[in-house]
Amino acid sequence: MKKNKNFYLSFILPILILLITCLLVIGSSPLFQTNSWVDSNAMLTMGRGVLHGLTPYKDLMDQRGPLLYLIFGMGAAIKETNFFGVFLLQVINVLIVYWVSFKIVKDMKTTKIKEQWLALLGPLSLLATSTFQLSGSPEEFAFTSVLYLLFVVNHYRQDVIDVPLYVFYLLGLNLSLIFWNKYSMVGVFVAFFIWTFILFIYKKKFFPLVKVILASVAGFLTLSILISIWFVWKGALGDLFQIYFVQNLTSYGSTNQSILMKVWSLLFIIGKEISNHYIVVLIIFSGWVRMIFQAKKVSLEVILFLFSLLFVALQHTEAVYYNLIWMPFFGVALIRLASAAIENVNQTNTHRSKYLPIYMMLSISLVILPFINNTTLGQLIVRGERVSYANKTLDAQARFTTIMLKKNKKPTLLMINSLDQGFYLSTQTLPTTKFFHRLNMTYEQLPVMYESFINDMDTKKVDFVIVKLNTQPLNDEVGLKKQIDASIDAHLRMALENNYQVKATAKDAGNESFVLLYKK
Repeated sequence: MKKNKNFYLSFILPILILLITCLLVIGSSPLFQTNSWVDSNAMLTMGRGVLHGLTPYKDLMDQRGPLLYLIFGMGAAIKETNFFGVFLLQVINVLIVYWVSFKIVKDMKTTKIKEQWLALLGPLSLLATSTFQLSGSPEEFAFTSVLYLLFVVNHYRQDVIDVPLYVFYLLGLNLSLIFWNKYSMVGVFVAFFIWTFILFIYKKKFFPLVKVILASVAGFLTLSILISIWFVWKGALGDLFQIYFVQNLTSYGSTNQSILMKVWSLLFIIGKEISNHYIVVLIIFSGWVRMIFQAKKVSLEVILFLFSLLFVALQHTEAVYYNLIWMPFFGVALIRLASAAIENVNQTNTHRSKYLPIYMMLSISLVILPFINNTTLGQLIVRGERVSYANKTLDAQARFTTIMLKKNKKPTLLMINSLDQGFYLSTQTLPTTKFFHRLNMTYEQLPVMYESFINDMDTKKVDFVIVKLNTQPLNDEVGLKKQIDASIDAHLRMALENNYQVKATAKDAGNESFVLLYKK
C-alpha cells in the first residue's frame, strides 16, 4: 500500500510542470475574451449553439465534424463567456497523452530515469512544435488516438497478430473518435487496418480475422451509433451526411488536373510537410535507426507515418496545423532517443565515459530542439486580456461590441466574408441564421450559403453585418466602399449596399481590419 502511495506521489511534480506548460502554451487561447484564432471562435459558437439546443448542419452551418462541436459544447457548458471550459478539456487531453506516453516509456524498461519524467516528452511533442498553431484544432484532439495506436503497435512489437480483441475494439473506437472529428485525418488507422487485413490473410488466419473485424467494427460503431441516434432525434441525419460528407468531398480539392499532375501536386505537398519540419522528421528517422540497431521491427511504423503524410497532402493544402496529426511519431522518437541517451550517460565503463558529453548534449537538445522549431510560441503567451507578447490585439471585438450593445441588448449579426472572428462571443449572442459566417467555399461550391446571405440582408433579418478587410480602412466614404466591394463576393454587393450603412471601422492585429454596418 505504501509502495502504491509513493508511486502516485512521484507523479505530482511532473504533472505540475505539465500543467504549467499547458497554462503557458494553450492557456493563452482560453484566457482571451475573444480568441484571435478564427477556427476556435467558430467552434465555440457552434458549441454554444449546441448547448442552447441548436443542431449543427441543420440550424447552424459549419463543415467540421460533429464530435468537435460536442467537445466545444462541453467546454461552453463549463464556461460560456470565454474559452476557459475548452481549456480544461484541452488540459484533460494533454493528461491522457501523458498517460499513454507513460505506458510507452514503461515498455522501454528504462532503469536510469523515472518513467514519470521521460513520459513528459509525449505531451511536449504535442505542444512544442509550430504545428501547435491553432489551439483547439481537430488535430490536437486526434493526436491522442494516434499516439495510442503507436503504443499498441510498439507494445506488441509491431506484430498485429498478437494484439488481443479488446484492443482492436479500442482501436476501432479511436478510429471513430478521429472520423467524427475530421475524417481526413484517418490515414494512420487506414494503413494499420489494411496492414492487419493483409497479414491475417497471408498467414491464413481467416477465423481470427473475422473476430478482429467484428471487434474493430464494434468499437467504431459504439460512437457512430450514438451520433447517428442524436441526429435522427434532431431530424438532421440528412443534413449531417449532406454537409459533413457530400459537401466537403465535392467542394474541397476538386481540380481539373491530369492524374500525373495530381500525383506531382501530392508529392510537392508531402515535400513541404517534411521540409517545413525537417528537424522533427530527422528525429523521427533517428528513432527508427535506433530501433534497427536494436534489431527491432520498424516497417509497420514507417508505413503508418507515410500514410499520415499522404492523408495530410490529400487535403490539397499544407496548413501548418494539419501536420500536428503526425507529431505522435515525433513523441515516440523523442522518448526512444532520450531513453537511449540517458542510459548511455549512466554507463560507467571507460569505453563509454569519453562519450559522456555527447550523450548529455543529445539528451538536452531533444527537449530544446522542438521549441526552436515553434516560431509561434511568442504569440501564444498572454500579456493582459487582449494582447499577446507578439502584440496581437483584438480591439475590433471590444469596440464593435460596445456599439452593438448600445443599439440592441441582443444584437443579431452576420459575417459575410470570413469565418467567425469572435464577435458572437464578445457580444454573448448566438447566430439567428443558419449561415452565420462565410465558410471557405466559393459561390460555385456552395451557392445556397450566398443566397442565404442575400436573403438575410434584403429582409434585414440581422441588425449588423461585419466585413473583414485585409488592408487599413480608408477614411473617405467612397474609398471605404470600394474596399468593402473588393472584399466581398460580387453576388452580395447589391444586397449589402441597399440595406446596410457603415457604422464604424476598427483594426486588429497585423493587416486585419473590420467594418461594422448597421441596417438602414
